[in-house]
Amino acid sequence: MADELDTHEKRHGILGSKEWPCPVCVTDMGNVQARLTFTDVKAHEYLDTEEVLHEKVPTDYGGRLSVVIYNLPGIRAWKRKASRRSMFVERANFLHRTAPWLCQVALLAAMIRDSNEMITYTGAGISVAAGIDDYATKVKDVSITAAEMPRVKDWKDARPTLTHRVLTGMYEAGYLKHWIQQNHDSLPQKAGYPQSCLNEIHGSLHDPGNPVIPYEGSLRDDLYAWLHHWQERNDLCLALGTSMSGFNCDSVPEAAAQKFLQQPDAVNGMHKGLVIVNLQRTPYDEVSSLRIYAKVDTVMPLLAKALGIADTVRPMDHAHVFSPAESSVVEAGSDMFIVPFSSEAGEHQGSSASGGKADTAQTSNTVWDLRPGSWVKLTGGPYEGEFGQVVGKNAAGHWRLRFSNCEHPSFPGARMKPFSLWLGNWWVEEATRGKGICPGGKIPFVAATPAEAEAAAAAAGGGQPGSGKRGGAEEDPGRANCTGSSAAEEPADCAARPVNDLAKYEKMMEMGMPMGAIEQRMMKDGVAGGEIAAFSKSVSASAA
Repeated sequence: MADELDTHEKRHGILGSKEWPCPVCVTDMGNVQARLTFTDVKAHEYLDTEEVLHEKVPTDYGGRLSVVIYNLPGIRAWKRKASRRSMFVERANFLHRTAPWLCQVALLAAMIRDSNEMITYTGAGISVAAGIDDYATKVKDVSITAAEMPRVKDWKDARPTLTHRVLTGMYEAGYLKHWIQQNHDSLPQKAGYPQSCLNEIHGSLHDPGNPVIPYEGSLRDDLYAWLHHWQERNDLCLALGTSMSGFNCDSVPEAAAQKFLQQPDAVNGMHKGLVIVNLQRTPYDEVSSLRIYAKVDTVMPLLAKALGIADTVRPMDHAHVFSPAESSVVEAGSDMFIVPFSSEAGEHQGSSASGGKADTAQTSNTVWDLRPGSWVKLTGGPYEGEFGQVVGKNAAGHWRLRFSNCEHPSFPGARMKPFSLWLGNWWVEEATRGKGICPGGKIPFVAATPAEAEAAAAAAGGGQPGSGKRGGAEEDPGRANCTGSSAAEEPADCAARPVNDLAKYEKMMEMGMPMGAIEQRMMKDGVAGGEIAAFSKSVSASAA
């Protein structure tokens, strides 16, 4: 429990006041680890003390970063260089003594004001308040967030949280430059955050060119390169609701912390490091610049007030309004849109995959025809080159695309049963404005003809595209449409997989995925019911 927080840095970060009381353990999980792999951090939840949490937070903190760094090792010599700076030290000391929580937010607000290239790195913890469960956590129903968690039948129906809305407000105010999103839920876009400044590194529920990536899957090369671009470019990383337990993209917060530690004397223009807001501990607490133990939806409204943007943050009942680029709609109400990308590769005019000048034969606009029955061809992701057919549009204004007889991305030679992917309407907004999945990147798909789709299906040795046939076999009607909640949590991947290969599901168990979700995945993958029952029984026996 609290003995985990055995250093000042683990409790409050390098810049935190040593006068602040230790956070309180509010959920004691005994010896249960937060994750079964990559880290030995326990699953306990902590909060800063009541005294800290209930301090009033004024909207004007004044201060520059020099208010913040008064107790940073290696900075004391800098502070002695000018008597003017002693004023800031005294002011910071006073704040630390009288209002610790105020000073935590004040520190963070000052760091953000002094940054030029701040990014945020978010995990499942920012979406729990939207009703989306955190797969990997071991706290579940005993978490202090459980009572407030709404229930949604389908992730696609979830609404943005306070945190999503404040981050969007910070972007619009110029404070936040880039968002690396580990979640798949599309809540940033629903809150109004632009797709073109969002790296959905682990996939998305609403991007057919970047569907949710399973544990055995691979990240998109362009998104991985974009992630590393911002890993080098940022000067402050705000990690929210994430345990940072060993995925590749955790290199971003780790690098931010290391840059701060390596430049302790570079006051002017120095990297501000890593700020963590999370209930559970993380492997990077001890190297963070500032560590806050609190619910993200508690901290972010206070931060909005501290930054003076609270009045500009969209209200909780705000809904995204579809607005494609002016003059991009071919005909009012037609669901046909002109996008300035090539019709062959889906590259932006004037760009090419190699970064050089585009082929002049591919510099004309293309039309996205999203009327039911129209065909598209994916330009990237695990199903690159596959053809899909527009099925229709749901009440929220997002399009459903159906794919049949696709090659399985993880099992060469295997063919997949029909499945559905979704296109968020914000993608149309971005594409009609010339923006792809990353700067200079492609759009998710280009238009295709029925003849092209039929030729591809014939070459693959399958039935007619969209017919629901695989090599002449009847489609299982119960598996034809992966659009329910379980399909939303993983890629719409309905392939039958080798029933004797259970190592993947054992790995999912080790990663902390609930048994019920694993059983649903096994059913989608075509594992026999008896084998699923045996697997579940063996897991229960080992747990006992």
